[in-house]
Amino acid sequence: MRKTTAPVAVIAAMGLALAAGCGGDSGGGSGGSGGSTDSDGNTTLTWAMWSGGTAERDAWQAAADAVHEADPSLTVELETSSFDEYFTKMATRIGGGSAPCIVSVQSLRLGALQAGLLPLDDLIESSGEDMSDFTDASLAGLQGDDGSQYALPYDDGPMVMLYNKERFAEAGVPEPQIGWGVEEFESAAQALSADGAYGVSAFPSDLVMFSSVLARTGVQPVAEDGTLQLTDPALVDGVSWYGDLVHEQQVAPQVAGVDSTAPYNAFIAQTTAMVPDGPWDLLNIQSQSDFEVGVVTLPAGEAGPRTLSAGSGFGVSASCPEPEAAFEAIRTLTSTEVLTQLASDGRALPSRTSAQQAWFDNAPAGAQEALAAATESAEPMRVTDDWAQVGTAVIQFVGPVLNGSSEAPDALEQIQAQYGGR
Repeated sequence: MRKTTAPVAVIAAMGLALAAGCGGDSGGGSGGSGGSTDSDGNTTLTWAMWSGGTAERDAWQAAADAVHEADPSLTVELETSSFDEYFTKMATRIGGGSAPCIVSVQSLRLGALQAGLLPLDDLIESSGEDMSDFTDASLAGLQGDDGSQYALPYDDGPMVMLYNKERFAEAGVPEPQIGWGVEEFESAAQALSADGAYGVSAFPSDLVMFSSVLARTGVQPVAEDGTLQLTDPALVDGVSWYGDLVHEQQVAPQVAGVDSTAPYNAFIAQTTAMVPDGPWDLLNIQSQSDFEVGVVTLPAGEAGPRTLSAGSGFGVSASCPEPEAAFEAIRTLTSTEVLTQLASDGRALPSRTSAQQAWFDNAPAGAQEALAAATESAEPMRVTDDWAQVGTAVIQFVGPVLNGSSEAPDALEQIQAQYGGR
């Protein structure tokens, strides 16, 4: 997910329709182990995390400091890089045996890192960690294809629809209600598309587009057995409908290039009245907007209310020489106290229900109800091990579909042919 307080306009595009800021690497790595214990029993662990700038890094440093405060024998050394750099670097470090002890993981990228992570189930059981406070979706998103828990989550992210309350009022369109349907959405988008402005922002990045497609059709791009199913007839129909919003119904602007921040910038600039997004951006968008932001569930199709979720958390590298200490540090990093502070600082919606109120206290009116409803129907977005490449291909091939220069069946068949057999 995007985790940043930087302006959306400078958030770097992610291949999975998520983004983070472009902070530079602040750590030089920790050699081959990522952790060590001295003769006095004091353990030092390296923790790698992505960051969008100084303010965000300061929040993560405060979390690292909380580990030492909870257990003075543990010291966590934080190193950060931009989101786009992070996963490329981490895959290389895991492959070379130089991974940090504490590895930050994003649910859509877990498959690419799973082989270098330690399953946490035994550590969870032996520690007596109470997992019931974590939301089901946040836990499920960080479980591997073998069913093991590979990270403890720190945030939860069901996709919802943000809307401009003032644009709705000016157009005389009733505000959307939780549980609204696709026909109501299309009617509102058409009424809001006038005088050079549009009803909705659309972009072919995976989490944004496929969450809208799921809400309409009930189908994900990856089957439950982990195979790519981009040519599933219902999914093709859903992507065709999504493209029609741009070139047929003309309720969304044309897609220009591969800038996945454009939909959010257009929403903030009030040239579009709605945009699908997750809670990781909500407080940031609210702070930059000169209008009241509303939050509602994604418009549902015949399958009923559905949405995708994504989240992030912290795991232990398989090469870590101090796995028990690393897990204890992660327990603190994902504790109610630390997550409450991160929520107060404007980070994403906490994975622990006991810490979520601090985030809702800063959110727009109605956000808590909308996110609660979205969470009820949320399912983690299933991905393949090479999803970073698939997500990039989706933007490349489906962008022209939205603009009307190619057809959804052809574009999806090309991607399926290239990646479906892996």
